[in-house]
Order: sequence, then structure tokens, then C-alpha cells
Amino acid sequence: MRLSMRDFRLDGLRGLLLVIMAGVHVPSPLSHWLQEPFGFTSAAEGFLFLGAVLAGRVYGAVYGESGFPAMARRVWARAKHVYGIHLLVVTIALFLAWRFAGSLPPLAEHFNDSLAHPLDSLVLVPLLLHQPPLFDILPLYVIFLCVTPWLLATARRHGWFKVLTVSAVIWLAAQLESRVVGDASAALHLRLGSFNVAAWQFLWVTGIALGETLLRRRVVQRERHLALMGVASAIVLLGLLCRHGLWPQAWFPPTLYLWMDKWTLGPLRLLNFGAWVFVLMWWNPKLPASLFSPLVLLGRNSLSVFAFHLPLVIAASIAIQLFPLSFASRLAIGLAVIAALFPWAAWQEYNRRRATRPAAVPEPVLAESLAPASGELAGMLAGGIESAAPQS
Repeated sequence: MRLSMRDFRLDGLRGLLLVIMAGVHVPSPLSHWLQEPFGFTSAAEGFLFLGAVLAGRVYGAVYGESGFPAMARRVWARAKHVYGIHLLVVTIALFLAWRFAGSLPPLAEHFNDSLAHPLDSLVLVPLLLHQPPLFDILPLYVIFLCVTPWLLATARRHGWFKVLTVSAVIWLAAQLESRVVGDASAALHLRLGSFNVAAWQFLWVTGIALGETLLRRRVVQRERHLALMGVASAIVLLGLLCRHGLWPQAWFPPTLYLWMDKWTLGPLRLLNFGAWVFVLMWWNPKLPASLFSPLVLLGRNSLSVFAFHLPLVIAASIAIQLFPLSFASRLAIGLAVIAALFPWAAWQEYNRRRATRPAAVPEPVLAESLAPASGELAGMLAGGIESAAPQS
């Protein structure tokens, strides 16, 4: 069994999400302009969900062809790879923080918890129990990849409905405040990152379920496409209007913001994101490849680009906070960070092509491509809810 060629649109989408994240992470005017441009949904949701869909697609196909052991080995090998990259980058960052924080107050502030408890952080970082700011996305992938084989196996035995039901219950529980967890984290000097794992697992499980299901059948009946598209489009439009202040404030109670929390993936935020997913699945843009080739380049080298952008963001943030820079200077720094991603991606692409060996089903989820896209899968995400079976 083989998957068909990659579709540049999905690589371009991953590249766009990387650009948005880099712009948001630098405290420049770009951070405000790129903060949730698509409504009450951020690049992080799209990044995680897209990786999950492709993981379900690719690893589901491996499971069907080669069985559980082969599939599990592939998934855990990818988890090990992502974990290694995370550990390398965060260790270097912590070493630099311990070395130079005394002369760079913004650096000391960024790694405040790590500097306050250096021995604890040294022990907890490899366990993914200490995640400095900006270093909490890759641990999500590692954790979710590790449980993916069991998700696929359980769904094969009991069906996705039961798996999704359990996942939804866990997500619902995460919406409730838990002082016990908070107190325990403080006492043990844990820093579990901004993302609530219990909440965000629902996004991952849903993506895995969608990707694997579309190997076998359509998800939504064709006769319901038009009605659901109308509802989804209305939700997307409403989210855009409200997010960008174009909806009358009197019609938008402030209490609704409590239902849109990013870190616990609030209900209205989840609804907004789901509407976007459906709209993109239905919409089938015919885009010229040459126009989006720079973004495609980023998308094909997602892990390298993501890891590379972290020290750039921290260095840029230190410069902006240390010096009284003008609006134009801060904007230039933000643009420079984004621009630096492209030559780095080009260099990685060059090295990857030199070392390319034939064969292999593409690996999903934050490999040197975050998750390779098949033409079939791109059609599913960008152009249709019905999926064709993989070519043999």
C-alpha cells in the first residue's frame, strides 16, 4: 500500500500556521495583528489538529496493512524523535538562561521558575513535568503520540464513538477548576505548560478519529453537506465579527469570553474551530503552487522550523524589552524573525534532499515535515468529506 503524492496546500497551511506562531510569540506590533486572525481559534489548534488527522490517516493505514506491532513501532519512533528535539532545544535554552540571566533581566523573567528551582527543573524537564514558556507545545505531541497506538487499537475493537465519548468526558472535566492540581504543582515545583492536556487531548482524539475514519468511509452524508455548510459558515462569520470587534458589543455579553478559554479549549472556542474544519473540508481552492511555495517550504520542514524559531523569538523578545525601540523597529524585528525561517527551511530542505532515500510511507506529526499530506487527504481537508481508499 502506498499513499499518493503530497499536496502543497496542506504543507502551505502548516507553513502559514508557523508564520502566525512566530509573529505572535515576538512582542511586536505583529503579535497583535496575528493574534487569532481567524476568530476564536489560534494557530496552535490548527497545528495540533492537522497533525492528528494526518497521524490517524497514515498510522491507520499502517495498522490495517501491517498490524498493531508495526504501527506502534512507527508511532513510538516518531514520539522519540520529537522528544529528542524538545529535550535538546529546552536544555540549551535553560543552560543559556542559567549562564546569562544575571545580565539579561528579560531572560531571567522568561525562565523565572527554572532559575528559582534549578535542580528541580533539571530533573523534571526530561519527564516533561517542567515546561518553560514557549516550550510546552512539543510535549503535547510527545504525550499524544505515545497513546495513539492504543487509541487506534481501542477504536478498532470498540468503535470511535466510545473512544470519543470517553475523551469528551475528560475534556468536560478539564473545564472545571481543580485547586488540588494547582496546589500540587506549586508544592512540587512542576510547570506543566499553559495547555491543559486533559482538554487538548479531545482535539487530538477527534483528529485521529477523523483521519482514520476517512480511510474507510465518508463522515457526513452527502445530502447533509449543504445544511451543515450553512451552519458552519455562519459560526465562522460570527466568530470573525466578534473577535475583531465588528459585532455590536451590546449583542455580545462579556460572560461569553469565559466559554472561549484557549488553554482549556472552552466550548465556544471548540465550536468555532469545528466550524472552520468543516468549512475547509468543503471548500476546494485551486491555488497556484508557485504563489505558496515559500509557505510550502516551511510546512515540509515543520519540526526544524518550529525548533529554530524558539531561540529567535526569545532573543527578539529580549532585545525589544531591553531597548526603547520605536514602533517601526519593533515591527522590523518581528518581520526579521519570520523572514529568518525561510532560509533555515531552505537549508534543511537542501540537506534533506541530499540524504533522501527512496521508499517509505511519509511520517506524520512534526517530523521534518509535521505530517506529510497525501493528495487524497488534502482533498478531504480542503475539498471533500468523502475519502477514497489508499492506492495499492
